[in-house]
Formats: sequence, structure tokens, C-alpha cells
Amino acid sequence: MASRAFGRVTHRNRGLTRLVLYFGLRCHLERIEDEVRTLFNRSGRRNPAISRTVVEECDWTEEWKKSYKSFTIGADFFVIPSWENPAVPDDRLAIRIDPGQAFGTGTHETTQLTIEALERWLEPDQVVLDVGTGSGILAIASRLLGAKQVFACDIDPVAVQVARANIQRNSEDNVWTFCGSLDAVASGTAHLLMGNLTADLIVALFPEFLRVLRPHGVAIFSGILHDQIEDITECLKRFHFSVYGELTRGEWLAMVCEKHGP
Repeated sequence: MASRAFGRVTHRNRGLTRLVLYFGLRCHLERIEDEVRTLFNRSGRRNPAISRTVVEECDWTEEWKKSYKSFTIGADFFVIPSWENPAVPDDRLAIRIDPGQAFGTGTHETTQLTIEALERWLEPDQVVLDVGTGSGILAIASRLLGAKQVFACDIDPVAVQVARANIQRNSEDNVWTFCGSLDAVASGTAHLLMGNLTADLIVALFPEFLRVLRPHGVAIFSGILHDQIEDITECLKRFHFSVYGELTRGEWLAMVCEKHGP
């Protein structure tokens, strides 16, 4: 959908999600609704109930902040929006985030699953590669968990700026960001890589994942829907990866895999 908009998830109950989207008055709402229904039909899902209302103009940036509060994530972390200053629980590591226009608030299931996999599989002094870093939250978490070096990339220059600012906000050294993709990374660089992407991107990038990982390196792939697992599994077999484990939440799946061979 080409129309400019932003939205937020406001309510979850009995497996249902309510998504509120805000559009300008000049947007073609009928066409947008048609596109939404087409997407649901293509995925084999029941059409959502759609309603409209007119809201008064306000500072939308400040309005969004009201719904983004500090919260725990994984077993080790406490995510704090940059505009808050709460007390950090004694058993938690603080991650201060201003996501801006980048993906990675920490509230999405795919990010949560990746964090949980990191807590289990990252070993101290490893070199970590974060592909599609977004806000940089996963890169920051990796360094806090003891990674020796972290390289974070994104093809979106705005996301790279956001990630860099968040890394500085958390005063983390040995975390480097760059605008680009895996073709800029030397072969055999990473002990562990994260790809919180989409299933089609993961499949497309697999030859590069194979190249940049060290022998017996670990890959954490997230952003996979349950009905997409066959495509990922086929790719893993083709490139000689074995599956260490799977983590699930709702309709989402994360896979932890090991590279075999050179």
C-alpha cells in the first residue's frame, strides 16, 4: 500500500489482534481496504472486520509514545524507551531504545524469539553479525551478553542512523553499523549471525549466510510463519545446516541452526 500511514496494536484477546491505522484524509481508503482484503484472501485467512472513524489532529509522535512503555524481554533484559527513566530491576540488563522509523521496538514476537535464542546460544567473545538490524536492539543485546564484536547492517539508511544512535545511547563499544548487506562482509567472519527478516529473504540470502559464517557457526533465523517452515527446512538441507532448536510464539517461529562444512 503506497499511502503514508502509521499504526499500533492496541488490543489482544483470545488470539485476536486489533490494529489501528491512521491515514490522512486524502488517502483512497476504499482502495486501501480492498488491498487489505486481497492480502488476507491470498493468505487463506478470513477477512478482517474493518471500521473507520475521524480523529482530531494531534502530535502523532507524542501520541505513539504513550503506548510504548518499559518492559522486560527474554530472561535478561529490560527495554526502556529513550524518553523514560524508570528503575531497572536488579536482575535485568537495560536496553535504551528510540526506534524512530526503524523496525525493532522489542514488542514483536519475532524480536522476542531472537532475544531468547541469543540468551541461550551466544557464547562470550564471539563475533556476531546482525542482518537487517532495524533499531539495533539485537546488536545491543548481543554485546551486553558478551559478544566480542558485533557488526550490524541494514539496507535502509534511516534504520542505520537509528541503530547507530541507539548504540551510542547504550554506550556500547565494539558494535559497528553499516548501510548495505552481506556482500560487504568478508567470508568466515561470524561465529553467530541473526536474520530477523522474512522467510523469502532468508531463502534468498542463504548462499551469503553460508559464506559469512565460520565452520560450525550458529545462525538464528526469525520472522518465519509456521506455514513457511518447509521452505526454510529445504534450504537448510541444501546448504548442509542442522537445526539445533525451534522457538515459537503465536504464528511465528525462530530456528537456531549450525553450519557444517567449510
